[in-house]
Amino acid sequence: MAYDKIAERVILLKRFLPQLEQPSGWELRARVYGEVLGLRQGWPRSLEELAGIISDSQLVEVFRLSPYREYYSFRGRYYTVRGGELILEGSWGQVREAVWEAFRLNGIKTYAVLKALLELGEAPYASVEARASEILGSRLNAARLLAQLRDRWELVWESGSAREKGWTIPEEIRPVVEEFVKAVESKPIPRLSTRQAEDEFVQVLEMEAAYNSYLEGLVRERLDEALSFGRSFTVAKLVEYLVDLFGSVIFFDELLTLAQQYSIADTPVVTESGHKAMSTGFNLALFGEPGTGKTFATKDFILGNESLGVPPHGLPGLNRYCGGMTPAMFIAIGEAYAGRRFNFIVTEFNDWFKHRGMVEPLKLALEGGVIAYETKTYRVGPYRFSSFFSVNYNTRVLERGYEVTVSDPNFNAIEDRMLCRLHRLTKEKYRELAESQRRLMLGITTEKMAKMAPRIRDHLTLVHAVQTGHPLVRDFTPKRVVLTERDLEAVTRAREAILEAMGEVKALPFSMRLERRAVQLASALSLASYFNRDEPELGIDPEALRLAVRFYVEEAWIRARESFDVGEVLRRLNLG
Repeated sequence: MAYDKIAERVILLKRFLPQLEQPSGWELRARVYGEVLGLRQGWPRSLEELAGIISDSQLVEVFRLSPYREYYSFRGRYYTVRGGELILEGSWGQVREAVWEAFRLNGIKTYAVLKALLELGEAPYASVEARASEILGSRLNAARLLAQLRDRWELVWESGSAREKGWTIPEEIRPVVEEFVKAVESKPIPRLSTRQAEDEFVQVLEMEAAYNSYLEGLVRERLDEALSFGRSFTVAKLVEYLVDLFGSVIFFDELLTLAQQYSIADTPVVTESGHKAMSTGFNLALFGEPGTGKTFATKDFILGNESLGVPPHGLPGLNRYCGGMTPAMFIAIGEAYAGRRFNFIVTEFNDWFKHRGMVEPLKLALEGGVIAYETKTYRVGPYRFSSFFSVNYNTRVLERGYEVTVSDPNFNAIEDRMLCRLHRLTKEKYRELAESQRRLMLGITTEKMAKMAPRIRDHLTLVHAVQTGHPLVRDFTPKRVVLTERDLEAVTRAREAILEAMGEVKALPFSMRLERRAVQLASALSLASYFNRDEPELGIDPEALRLAVRFYVEEAWIRARESFDVGEVLRRLNLG
């Protein structure tokens, strides 16, 4: 029998049958050991010994002898006492829900009070309040919260005499509370300026808990299967899957959103000499005409859409959907993500620029810079934003090029800091969208995704966990992506072909950041081939490089308002 189950039985027996340890409890011991266990001699010398030999059915019989069973409760991992009856099943699931509900309603104060009680064991109110205030960093009146934790969630007890009352956490639920405190402390707790940020921090921890729960299930139940899948999975196979689902034109949108999911681990990209050239993490923007599948690629495909029958392909718990959120709200809650890497999905990015003064703080956010924001009523920050964006916005697509509908003249500074992809509704794309919709309605696409999406999601999560050093996968060693001269030569050849095709121009319509984005895309996509080889470093996948160079050429063509023959450039580079 598991040691922790025996230990829980000891707690149960001490609470409901304390007479078994008292000198005057001979009559009860005779009934328990003689009548229930049928022992004529060799009685257990301690509750620990009794807990190791008694069966569950015998424990139920013994429990019925308790004079306290109507007065106390018990919510353990293996046993529950409810309504005076011993139930042979645990309650830790309900306890976890109670802890997180208390946290949602009271925020970081719940953490401070519970941590104080874990440290103090059993203590009078004044000690609990003083230690909780010290943990919180500000004065805390804990009386109301303690009463809620006792009466509503049964997470704490009042103990002791009427003259000297103390507060404590029931022993059987301490591991759940310790688990919660560790979850809060797993990363630095940010300093929060607003109530919105405090509320958001609760959601941040819940999302991280969802990620950890998914990863735990993966490691416990599906690790061998995930590794077997990973050893044969490549960028080419990923492309094959997406082309089969969506067609040879629009598949690239889903490829970009999945590449960004791999990139969130922010894996170092180094040269052959070991010099760090960059990291994989990038911000993504799909822009263009409405109705061209942008929202499906960034939101439904990544998060899943049950009504469409689309399972989630993206990282569990690490994508924050920002539907209906204002930019001011984003800046306020951004504090809660300091020191963390999430992905913010904004499907109506245009709306964020209806408010004045948003370009500068958003530009800082895209650069991982320090954000500070102040109005007449409140001040936010300063804090460093380290998460990423995946956004959609509508533009007027012209016969050549496009025209941004955002009125702010500095919006190009935002575009320049993202990996961008234009959506133009050509006849070919329209046919593919219509066919994709037909296959989705008939269930053809849904059936294929149901088989493949969980495997891709497991692979993506496992790669992310290894690359971010998650303790559940500490047996794996993180890898670096190695960028060679040969890889960079492919980008150089593309650059020269583009410049030659453009002819004489006074000013280039794109910056060097475009080349950087192409290299980041190739590096992030290469993580799809992560488990192909056992080498400690990961080279750029040839198919990933080919796709990234093609992206570079096509994006340069769009930025140049389609002023050169893109087909000819692609043919010259053998990318046609």
